[in-house]
Amino acid sequence: MSALARILIQKGYTVSGSDLKENTAILRLKDMGATIYLKHDEMHVRKADVIVVSTAIRPDNCEYIKAKSDCLPIYHRSEILAMIMAEFATRIAVAGTHGKTTTTAMMARVLDILGVSPTYVIGGEMVDFKCNSSLGTSHYAVAEADESDGSFLNLNPTVSIVTNVEAEHMDHYGTEAVLRNAFLRFMSKAIDNNGIIVLNQDDDLLFKATAGFPRSQVVTYGITTDAQVQAKHIRFMPTGVCFDLVYDGKELGAVHLKVFGMHNVSNSLAIFAYGLCRGFSFKAIADGVCQFSGTKRRFQHIGHQHGGDVYDDYGHHPTEIETTLKGIKHSFGRRLICIFQPHRFSRTRDLIDVFPTCFGDADEVIITDIYSANEPNPDQLTSQAIVDRMTESERAKTVFIPHKSDIAHHLVMSIQDGDMVITMGAGDIHTVGTELLQQLRLKDAQS
Repeated sequence: MSALARILIQKGYTVSGSDLKENTAILRLKDMGATIYLKHDEMHVRKADVIVVSTAIRPDNCEYIKAKSDCLPIYHRSEILAMIMAEFATRIAVAGTHGKTTTTAMMARVLDILGVSPTYVIGGEMVDFKCNSSLGTSHYAVAEADESDGSFLNLNPTVSIVTNVEAEHMDHYGTEAVLRNAFLRFMSKAIDNNGIIVLNQDDDLLFKATAGFPRSQVVTYGITTDAQVQAKHIRFMPTGVCFDLVYDGKELGAVHLKVFGMHNVSNSLAIFAYGLCRGFSFKAIADGVCQFSGTKRRFQHIGHQHGGDVYDDYGHHPTEIETTLKGIKHSFGRRLICIFQPHRFSRTRDLIDVFPTCFGDADEVIITDIYSANEPNPDQLTSQAIVDRMTESERAKTVFIPHKSDIAHHLVMSIQDGDMVITMGAGDIHTVGTELLQQLRLKDAQS
């Protein structure tokens, strides 16, 4: 929502909005001239001409009710995004269960370095630009396409990039077959627009499902499969990841990434797949991905203290957690402490038997209570259920600390020189990293 607000302000619209608490995004919107209220009140929409809502806004919201009673036009955020993108000839939409935020940001960064001034809308803040959207000057628009509520089907891309598809958001889709069908409909839009699909061939089920699409309009990338764009001889280092890029069977040269993990190798391959098939040079794309510094809350370095480093990551699905921890271990090889906050009761319930398998590269795991995201908890589920299963399976040393406010104190007493600490989750677990650094600084100052 904040990304859309930025674009609309840059286009000259008067923008106001409501939220429940202030954050950096709100402060930046205020600096741009937006009026932001820190509560919901029907008075806030009295002067509005158009209302934009996210899926999080419920029908009983007082502003929503007032807008309906006044017969104001009400649009879902994806509809506004579609309207914005419709103004551009090249419309690149990035979808997937994992990796879409980073891939979208990387695409925007590379296009910018290539001299193309893209309009971009991303679900996370880019470290390089310190924002999540901007209105460009070219015919390129790049947007993250959110599948969580099916609203990505409102977009009409000329380029559909799909990083992977995994069973997620079953509260909306019901079955994995319905989810995959939605992705096929999303990709078919690019085909209908005489565009292309950029596809991760390592996702075997997804690749097979696209067999009916014209091969001339499908560009594939992969690490473990014989895709058109491949990464070979992957090397993990404390400064990032290196690999050799192969395109149509020909090795083009070495690529150096400042970001970490096998998943970011895969994300970068999507950029190469699109850029090479559209005539950009390998060297120009390689220079671009090399300068990409990542996105906020994706293995973001928070600080260094007491001989250790603290990071934060948005990962909350078992696949994301496992991939990130494995990438850290491969590149750094240091003792790793993971602090995990499960997200939503429904997701925790659905994945309760999978979570214990994803922390294998952590030396110690601290699990705190579930972040509800205002979701009801009819089963009275707690994170203790995950801890019990990890104890039974004799996984990494696991500690259950229900209240996240107690975690920093626990770590201050046990952290060792050289430790890496990472907070993981889509809720508010990132506050623990900041608190830990503050307590470590205090401890060091007193010693």
